[in-house]
Amino acid sequence: MITVIVCSRTDPADTLHERNVRKTATAELEYLRYDNRLSPAGLCSVYNRGAQLAQGDILVFMHEDVFFMDTGWDTALMRSFADPGVGIVGIAGTQYLGPEAPGWAAAGRPFIRGKVVHETGNGENFHLTVFSWEKTDIEVVAVDGLLFAVRKNLFDRVRFDEATFDGFHFYDLDLCMQVRRTHRIVVNADIAVKHLSGGSFDAAWKGYALRFVSKYRSELPASCVPGAPDPAHRIPFESFDLRGRVTQETIG
Repeated sequence: MITVIVCSRTDPADTLHERNVRKTATAELEYLRYDNRLSPAGLCSVYNRGAQLAQGDILVFMHEDVFFMDTGWDTALMRSFADPGVGIVGIAGTQYLGPEAPGWAAAGRPFIRGKVVHETGNGENFHLTVFSWEKTDIEVVAVDGLLFAVRKNLFDRVRFDEATFDGFHFYDLDLCMQVRRTHRIVVNADIAVKHLSGGSFDAAWKGYALRFVSKYRSELPASCVPGAPDPAHRIPFESFDLRGRVTQETIG
């Protein structure tokens, strides 16, 4: 069974997210939603609590502003986990993570993988952000935390680092660095999601980036492919509108 774990800042009466998750799944699942409004906790703390309470053997950690666009995401996810060597499955990630720029998208193309639909302008505009065009799973070293799934039995020896990452940044990359010591991490090309916001790279993010580099200095760079990014020759990733027109080229 799959357990979906969500850290929420919205009124529990708003069930839109849970309804989307259940309606687009093909099998019964467990949905755990932590109300993080009255007694706010860091994401690592919330996710560790959810992992402890979860009944499923596959745990999906996702933001509450991420929505599935197609039915059958759970079937696609379980196909990825049919490989016993896979420990984490995400929908966007990187094949190279370096100490000089530890954000998951910092390596740019061709190292970043996956694609995500973003909604802007209060639902008036949509664009598909394309990091790569794979049609099958591809191995990475870390995934973006907007949505990723983990085998529950891995939590016998790994956990989200609540002490070092007590806010809302680098919880995802930290767990990936732990899991990749024993299991592979992949990006699933079949799960389509819509994300209602973008990332934040403010002063808090930069502070946690320094903590991440300090913790994993001896393990960085982390890579699953030959070569390394060349900052002088960065290849932009693209965004397309609903008519397939390029709307933006972005250096990750």
